[in-house]
Amino acid sequence: MFNRLRYKLRYRYRVKSQEYAITRKNLIEKTMSGLGQEARETREMARLFFRMLERKLKLKERSEPPTEEEVKAAIEQLKDIGRISVFASVSILPGGGISLIGLELLARKFGVKNFTFIPTSFRKKENKS
Repeated sequence: MFNRLRYKLRYRYRVKSQEYAITRKNLIEKTMSGLGQEARETREMARLFFRMLERKLKLKERSEPPTEEEVKAAIEQLKDIGRISVFASVSILPGGGISLIGLELLARKFGVKNFTFIPTSFRKKENKS
């Protein structure tokens, strides 16, 4: 009887170990698949950003390199793409506007300069007079 109980325990441990191993294997495969998908999406986004930057700076139409101001404006425009995605995503959530304001205030409190989720088209224009 004692041997039979020992056999059942060993069998149960082996089954549980196999279930655990299979679960972990599936989780690792799912994670690796997700990472591969993210890598493909990142490559595609980089191509898209390069095309947008090329269009913004009109690189095919000119022989001289873009000025520093043009490059800064183009980079700011590319930042706006990321800002608008965060801005739109958070804004549709209940309390999203308050969350955006809270995040910006926290960033300023901790000394992060020039941090904003608000795209340039939504910011107040500065008076240059």
